[in-house]
Amino acid sequence: MRARSGPTLEHRVVAEQLRLARERAGCGLAAVAAALDLSEATVRRVERAETALDAGQVRDLLAYYDHPADDSRRIMASLARANEPGWWHRWRDVLPAWQRDLIGIESSAGVIRMWHPALVPDLLRTPAYAAAVDAVRRPGASPAVLARRAELLRARQERLRERGAVLWALIPEAALYTSVGSPDVMREQLDALRQETARPDITLQVMPLTAGPHALTGAPSLELIRLPVPEIPDHAVVGGPGGEAVVTQDRAVVSAYRMLLDSACGVAPAAGTALPAVAVDPA
Repeated sequence: MRARSGPTLEHRVVAEQLRLARERAGCGLAAVAAALDLSEATVRRVERAETALDAGQVRDLLAYYDHPADDSRRIMASLARANEPGWWHRWRDVLPAWQRDLIGIESSAGVIRMWHPALVPDLLRTPAYAAAVDAVRRPGASPAVLARRAELLRARQERLRERGAVLWALIPEAALYTSVGSPDVMREQLDALRQETARPDITLQVMPLTAGPHALTGAPSLELIRLPVPEIPDHAVVGGPGGEAVVTQDRAVVSAYRMLLDSACGVAPAAGTALPAVAVDPA
């Protein structure tokens, strides 16, 4: 069975524009569904970007709403881009379902804020460190699958770098001492962190081992994703067992997580503080 790629940013924008067009036209879901011989569930799924957008269907919706012609042409052009395979399509076989639904949003982000309770966050990991974590979480995965997943991670990182996305991470100092893979893997990861955090678009705060409890103590991994597009709300990605995650764009939930992250960052040493000197056992 072919894995479905997640919706692109353009896909989500078109879906939101269709919802706004319907509301401006004063049309209810039931009326639209009846007029176009669709189910209410189908119209709702289209507006939530939960299904592929068919060009004929979108054209019919815009016509029914009597949407302005110029704006309709722009929406149809956006739809054509949205229906092109995403850049991540070549790795679709190693993308878990929750990540397929997120990757188009992540790769278009303007700002991503991250917390991890025990490890370096994935968007700051080296391929070798990422593969070592994956090997523990997916003990049955072949070396080829682990290598492809590490390759995908590198592509995600490069995409964000090319876009100039801002990455801001908070981790406990213990994450720097948690041995992942061989000493060489850890040494490479720590060196990479020092190099990466010298860049203006990456900020890393490290909560000291001597710090007391804070707002995220004991909390699972967290990402807050902000897009440079007003039609799309912020997303929260909350980690679960085995590296799985739950994605939400519920404004109240995202706001609550943002407050927790703000509070924790507020008591951590200021961004730009040098990373602690960590000795890696060469044995």
